[in-house]
Amino acid sequence: MTDTTGDTRTVIVETALSCFRTHGLRRTSVVDIAHAAGVSRSTVYEYFADKRAIVDAASEHATQSFYRRMARAMATAGTLEDQLAGAAVAVVQARHFIVPERLSDPSEVHSLLTTNAAALLRECGQFLAPYLSAAKLTGEVRRDLDVDGAAEWFARMLFSLFLTPSERLDLDDADAVAGFVREHVVRGFVDARSRQPPNRQRQVP
Repeated sequence: MTDTTGDTRTVIVETALSCFRTHGLRRTSVVDIAHAAGVSRSTVYEYFADKRAIVDAASEHATQSFYRRMARAMATAGTLEDQLAGAAVAVVQARHFIVPERLSDPSEVHSLLTTNAAALLRECGQFLAPYLSAAKLTGEVRRDLDVDGAAEWFARMLFSLFLTPSERLDLDDADAVAGFVREHVVRGFVDARSRQPPNRQRQVP
């Protein structure tokens, strides 16, 4: 006998995401999700205690889908600079995929993305760290680069690109976003002179 438990849960989560994108978070009820998924309301409650639990699961599902998108965007890049530029482009493109502009109620977006903000930031940093470590081995970045710190810093910038509109940067222009990252991010990982004061003297103990 085939176990359809995982399949049913996935269908409910993916349907919930579709409903949230179409109708908005507040306007979507558990009944709406059940109807769209082709299951009964009691079936939904077999997997989720309440709507909040569905929202959390949908957010996690969207996050994992996002990382797969970002990994694909970075996989075709040859250098760290290309990889991080590709990651930034994937992030700004995901803004329209996850939260269409016509439904972008700031409070809803805030609810979806900041409920577990610290965990999301940590996960994003962990995702990026291997790329930075590999770049240290190839000499693309300075040898004294704090990989975890740099990964968290760039993760925070990706969050900002996702959440914050810009008056000077066209976030719908992939080339502009990539150029912004190349100019202001990657080269900061390379130039060690900014960390070494010119007249610093070594003190003898």
